Amino acid sequence: MNKSKAVEMIPISEIVIPNPRIRNPKIHKEITDNIEKVGLKRPITVRLNASKQGGRYALVCGQGRLESCQMLGETEIAAIVSDADAETGHVMSIVENVARRTPRANETMEQVGGLRSRGYSDAEIAQKIGCTSSWVNNVANLLERGEKRLLAAAEAGHIPLHLAVSISRATEEEAQVILLDAYERGDL
Repeated sequence: MNKSKAVEMIPISEIVIPNPRIRNPKIHKEITDNIEKVGLKRPITVRLNASKQGGRYALVCGQGRLESCQMLGETEIAAIVSDADAETGHVMSIVENVARRTPRANETMEQVGGLRSRGYSDAEIAQKIGCTSSWVNNVANLLERGEKRLLAAAEAGHIPLHLAVSISRATEEEAQVILLDAYERGDL
């Protein structure tokens, strides 16, 4: 792999996208608007295209940024040119996409437990993971009570999180009343 990681300007017209992805239009518009306002903050990564079919370079990472620059009428883009082969470039692309994906709800809930055990407050955790303090508090309460089934039901959308917390705090008799009320309100 390229050790220097030097950024160079390369012609957009000479870049082929070997494994294109479909973009979320709303998120892509945000990327494009941001690039238009402040410029490209992070270069794309390409590799030399050995076959040269479609272009001199093959995209490894940065399809959204590349497409945004194209939409904005740019003819060149800042890029790191890697000497990776096609297979390594494909793996690099997959790794970046997996690292960027939105975590599943249960992963986020587990992060709450881990951060709380390290002494972070609900407000600090909320700020770190991008949610509200009350959500963090509810999830932490369920985790502390060992209520994995209620947490799973809330995560799956079968019951509201606040209802799961109420059930976890209730005695058996109180839980029946809470469940009946929730059913009558249409929460279940």
